[in-house]
Amino acid sequence: MKHNGYFCAICVLLVLLSSACIDREAPVDKKKLLGDDFRLFQGTIAWNLAKAVQDENADEIRRQVQDKNIPIDYKEDRWKQTLLMLATHNNKKESVKALLELGANPNVPCDTIRYRGDNSVIIASRFSRVSPEILKMLLEYGGDPNSVERGVQQDNLGNWIPARHFALFEAVDLDEDYEKVRMLVEAGADVNMQTEDTGAGAMYVALTFDRMDVLLYLLEHGADYNRKFKRMDVISSKDSAYYKSFYVDILYMLRLRAYPLDSKKHKEKLKVIDFLKERGMDYWKSPVSDWALTVIKREISPKDEKELQEYLKRY
Repeated sequence: MKHNGYFCAICVLLVLLSSACIDREAPVDKKKLLGDDFRLFQGTIAWNLAKAVQDENADEIRRQVQDKNIPIDYKEDRWKQTLLMLATHNNKKESVKALLELGANPNVPCDTIRYRGDNSVIIASRFSRVSPEILKMLLEYGGDPNSVERGVQQDNLGNWIPARHFALFEAVDLDEDYEKVRMLVEAGADVNMQTEDTGAGAMYVALTFDRMDVLLYLLEHGADYNRKFKRMDVISSKDSAYYKSFYVDILYMLRLRAYPLDSKKHKEKLKVIDFLKERGMDYWKSPVSDWALTVIKREISPKDEKELQEYLKRY
């Protein structure tokens, strides 16, 4: 067993060393590169700038832009991303700072014809690996807290449809303390924004991903608790099945969130319930739908009818 441990450790070390020793000057097939790879700029006028950004060499970044006159928002050919986007993707804080100081535009989108058309603000809001410090810098240098994708995506049937996710929508379920949500809202993000691609916006994400803490924050900052949420039911018959859509209120949606009593999530949900009751929406008088009962039985598994009824009084 000890030898196996040594062998695994050596394998991991070799992988790390090989990754560190990748020759970035070796020609690559850019069609095989991911969107966060600096080698996308190989063979372009911005290649030396790209290497400086990857290395977080602020002096060389300034030299390339100021002395060599390399366009700071130059886009690579495949995804049409700027180096500010790649620096954001790769959590290169010093490079992001240098690029912004030199005038990089945080609102420039990537390819809007073939891809989602997101920008640096959306990228920073979407990925947990990107430091909140980077999002803060982007916003301080003119990044739009209401940034919306401008491109396209494929639906489940392979059809091309508009991609319209926005920064706040992406940030809701990222981290425990929802720091990026707070940054965006404090910078002016519209807590009621919704698009054809996001349903009821950030509130819907908070409800769907059980972020009662974020939901309360959004409500406290002006989210519309009277808005409706679209639901879909499958209607089955002997010969066919089809989807039927209908609209419900926030109380219906909250009834679908079933947590162990007195758990952290349950306590956060109770705060939302209290907030709404103060504004004339009484959760405790709202009906428990058949679907909510199904959720409760699946998530909580009450052992008998008595336990179920006790749970219903408090959940």
